[in-house]
Amino acid sequence: MRLARRALLLAPLAAPMLSAKAQSSFPDRPIRMIIGYPPGGGVDTVGRPLMQLLSERLGQPVVVENRAGANGNIAMEYMARAEPDGHTLFMGDSGNLAITHALYPNLTFDTQRDFTAVAQLTVGASVLVVPANLPARSHAEFVAMLKARPNALNFGSAGIGSGPHLSYESWRRAAGVEMTHVPYRGTGPALQGLLAGDTQLMVGNYGVFRGAVDGGRLRILAISSPERHPSIPDVPTVKEAGLDWTIMGFNGVIAPVRIPAARRQILENAFGTILAQPATVAQMLTFGSIAAFTPGAELDARMRTERADWTRLVREANIQAE
Repeated sequence: MRLARRALLLAPLAAPMLSAKAQSSFPDRPIRMIIGYPPGGGVDTVGRPLMQLLSERLGQPVVVENRAGANGNIAMEYMARAEPDGHTLFMGDSGNLAITHALYPNLTFDTQRDFTAVAQLTVGASVLVVPANLPARSHAEFVAMLKARPNALNFGSAGIGSGPHLSYESWRRAAGVEMTHVPYRGTGPALQGLLAGDTQLMVGNYGVFRGAVDGGRLRILAISSPERHPSIPDVPTVKEAGLDWTIMGFNGVIAPVRIPAARRQILENAFGTILAQPATVAQMLTFGSIAAFTPGAELDARMRTERADWTRLVREANIQAE
């Protein structure tokens, strides 16, 4: 009787202990990190080294899987159906996490309903990049060229409604200029179009253009951040160049909404540790990004706010996804 009673008293304590043990074994197999863009884009460039660090931190492989198409919606639709066990995650940018509902009103998923944020990883400004042989040598000269020849020059983007496209649209409206938009299927193809001379402007993460800039094939006119970037201190901000315009994008990781809270916390903590390391901070700067970890709850709030802001822009500019 005493043994039986003791077993009953200990039973409520055993369940939490078993649960904690089960959670402590997470992850117990490789993690898949889904990215909704082709290899070579801004999210992919920043994400791959961070996922290697996450793998080292958690003791399991983290495999990056690119599922490109429809500005990341194909990948996010897949994510909405993924097993919510923490072994399948999604890394996206402002385009995926804040803009997509402004462009696609009939999506089968909802970023607020179907996902929970794990962590914001980085923030980053956009650079305005032109071919090195373009006569305009500064932001002011480029704007003057566009005003003198409306729609004569082409802007290339990763696709209609992508983050770079809407950043450009915000800049274009502030500058009062007109260009012909040439959408490509991803940042990589758009970059090839710029290098080939088919377009004369791209807007995006510095890391995407760094090789071509260092090689003398492209030139950065200005950067969208409030202050100059430490990796490219000679590049003026757009605001310095005479236009009152700033914009900062972000990258973050989300999971299916039903992920166990303890597993989500393990992932959040791991990213927090990784992004606090000086070596990681320095590496992100080489890509033009700033390590800027925030907890999942703060990323959720940012996604809601920016979703509303971008929705207004899309409606005012009458941008419609193909």
